[in-house]
Amino acid sequence: MTLLSSILSTLDRRNIANIADILGESEQAVSRGMHSSIATVLGGMASKCEDPVALRKTLDLVPDASRDVTWSQVASGFSEADSPLLSAGKRVLASLFGTSESAATSAISRDSNLRFSQTSTLLAMAAPMVMSFLGRRVRDEGMTMSGLGSLLQRETATIRSALPVGLSDLLWPSAPLASGASPVIAQAVEKESSAGRWIAALALLALIPGLFWLFSHNRRPTTVQIIPSPRGTANRVATDLGVIVKRKMPENVVLRFDTGSSTLRPESQEQLDRITASLRENPNVQIRVGGYTDNIGSAARNRQLSQNRANTVVAVLTRNGISPGRITAEAHGTQDPIADNSTAEGRSQNRRVAVVVLQP
Repeated sequence: MTLLSSILSTLDRRNIANIADILGESEQAVSRGMHSSIATVLGGMASKCEDPVALRKTLDLVPDASRDVTWSQVASGFSEADSPLLSAGKRVLASLFGTSESAATSAISRDSNLRFSQTSTLLAMAAPMVMSFLGRRVRDEGMTMSGLGSLLQRETATIRSALPVGLSDLLWPSAPLASGASPVIAQAVEKESSAGRWIAALALLALIPGLFWLFSHNRRPTTVQIIPSPRGTANRVATDLGVIVKRKMPENVVLRFDTGSSTLRPESQEQLDRITASLRENPNVQIRVGGYTDNIGSAARNRQLSQNRANTVVAVLTRNGISPGRITAEAHGTQDPIADNSTAEGRSQNRRVAVVVLQP
């Protein structure tokens, strides 16, 4: 399990109901807000993964961070003006986000449809829980702050994919590669720097059709296929369940990513909401989420991109209340193309995430 899914697994329905009762809001809104808050606090730590001193300083803001802190303890301090845990949580938020704390709170507020003040409270609750979890990992595994930084760095892609719109750019303002950048153009620029002027001129002329194609195809959709796994005719119950799930999930769901990016576009949320509703109505169903890419770019880059796209879908589903234990994410890179990669249309079809319904 990832750090994010491990922390989310500690937040059960009883905890959500208790916090929702305190805030006077629906359990669904609080669940979404809390999941986003946990991802945001974890993202704040991940953004400092290369600074062991900053990681140590933030962990130390929660007294005895390595001890077990429960959601009940955090929630019980809501009515206490001088609650040690909530006060520690506010110090953590100030350390992680500084003057950007308000912007982070607003992003979560918009994503969860909660008021700003309620979202601020959820963040203050989430902060000591995340620090406690990380503190225990450091203690139990004898980890150094550099080790913790390496762990956070490895999971940065998963954490970023779970953040509300706008927060990833807030925490990582200087990404090494823009989300819409084309690897073809990047390679062309590298070649240009090592060639003579006349080769550069020819390269620029050659890039004109590519740029035209890029601007006309920059936001091609990534298709998510809902594929029931094969079932034997003797297993009548499993077959009937497959029919129910298939009827509730559209066979061809289109989730949109910008080319070369794993950031889910807002208009695809409705399709994922339908998948979430079906999984809630069929609690015994498990799914396998597989990410795929076209053949543009290196094999290593495409494999990581396919993993990031699969992680994006998983993160949204878990944020919507689906247990991470019911979902498996896989990276397939350029494997198993369903269309011809030599054409732009074929490549757009191969940039996909396949969701396979497994037998219960």
